[in-house]
Amino acid sequence: MPTPELEARRISLLLVEDNQDDAALLERFLKRNGFAPLVTRVETAEEMSAAIAAHPPDVVIADYNLPRFSGPEALDLVRQSGFDLPFVMMSGAISEETAVESMRRGAQDYVTKQNLARLVPVLERELREAAARRSRVAAERALELAEMRFHRLVDAMPLGLLIGQSSGRITYANDAAVRLLGYGEVELMTGTISLMNILPGLQKSFIALNSDEMKEPFEFVCLTASGEQIETLVGLTFLDREGVNRTEENREIAVFIADLRHQKKSEEVLRRTEKLAVAGRLAASIAHEINNPLAAITNCLYLVQQSQMDEMGRSYLEMAQKELDRVAQITVQTLRFHRQSSRPVHTEPGELVETVVALFESRIRRQSVTISKRFRSTQPLFAYEGEVRQVIVNLLGNAIDAMPSGGRLVIRTAEANDQVTGTKGLILTISDTGSGMDQETIDHLFEPFFSTKGVTGTGLGLWVSKEIVDRHHGRIQVRSRKAREGQGGGTTFRIFLPLGGVPASASGAEAIDSLDRSDVRTGIVA
Repeated sequence: MPTPELEARRISLLLVEDNQDDAALLERFLKRNGFAPLVTRVETAEEMSAAIAAHPPDVVIADYNLPRFSGPEALDLVRQSGFDLPFVMMSGAISEETAVESMRRGAQDYVTKQNLARLVPVLERELREAAARRSRVAAERALELAEMRFHRLVDAMPLGLLIGQSSGRITYANDAAVRLLGYGEVELMTGTISLMNILPGLQKSFIALNSDEMKEPFEFVCLTASGEQIETLVGLTFLDREGVNRTEENREIAVFIADLRHQKKSEEVLRRTEKLAVAGRLAASIAHEINNPLAAITNCLYLVQQSQMDEMGRSYLEMAQKELDRVAQITVQTLRFHRQSSRPVHTEPGELVETVVALFESRIRRQSVTISKRFRSTQPLFAYEGEVRQVIVNLLGNAIDAMPSGGRLVIRTAEANDQVTGTKGLILTISDTGSGMDQETIDHLFEPFFSTKGVTGTGLGLWVSKEIVDRHHGRIQVRSRKAREGQGGGTTFRIFLPLGGVPASASGAEAIDSLDRSDVRTGIVA
């Protein structure tokens, strides 16, 4: 038979007792009955409070009557301490009514000093139940912590999450879903809005979901609170376990929703960029091929001019030569737009503007647009020449488009210091007397694919222009007045570019990036 020491159960005992002999008797009794008690004896409320605060015991046994303290007062202290401590009332003589009242107030049991044998099963039971309560409380706290972490996690993730039933009722929506859909959280979970309202036709996907594994994500059109249709990526999974009839409406389901609008826009930008790049390369190829017959025609005209002819014939030859020079200039400009330099260079702003104006010469004449130019900048600009030229092309093209029935185009360059940074730079101003724009149009002017020209516009020109200016550490500003009856309109674009331009170290990957972007700009010119 094992020795008592090996069988002894260690317990920490807080004993509220004024009689040392009774305390020693109780300790010996517990040792004889399988316990190894570590006894702390107290006689007053102060001693008891200090003992509990220093080391909460496994169990409290309190004598009912003490000279300066009592069992009921000790029970109140235990309840006020906040600890879940088994409490056993003990007395030499206690009536049944007193025992019942003690248990009503929170004592787990009562034992008389004359019947200590009953104390052993009481302690075993209370220690066992206290351990069970602590385990239950720990499990509840762990569950609360897990739920809190779950809510923090799903509210922080960018994916929208809706949890509901296969009938369509929504029981949970995270912050991302609320922001994406435009509904209020309460509105989503009161039953007025169902999964079918947000994702019409989703019921078919529920039926197809015949396992507990997550359904492969698929693209789906989602309806927001405003009625807007947005493209999303949706993932589905059932949250309940096997054994539930899959045709019932009480199946719990999780719906993950990812907003694809930005991705779709990026894909569209890429598709249009590729098309524009191809168009740009084709234009450059055509311009290159035209150079050969142009050279032959120029030589022929020169030979004809050397021969004898009347005044009228010579005037026709001069007219042909002039137009041929214009064609040659256009082909040279087209090639220059495609063959962008991979490094920034020093360029004279006035000359750069003149090369662009020459491209629009025929349109300017055809639309009866008068042009005023004033170039006051003397220092060269250090920049990607092709990129800056493309900005001027976009702004001049828009200005001429805004004056289909004629108007005035003003182009100015000047040197000035930036009001924000104090950097010395070039200010390019392009003004027109066209139809002008309202504030809503101006607010969206530099967004990709925003266009006021209908099917004739790509909506990329000003967006690309702003990207180029930003890359040169500059700024682009716009002021406009919408034309109204009896009052003319007009628009002014003001661009500031530091004379130092982009960093001189812009090479390698940045140079390659510039070459890639040049395809886009060439396409826009075409």
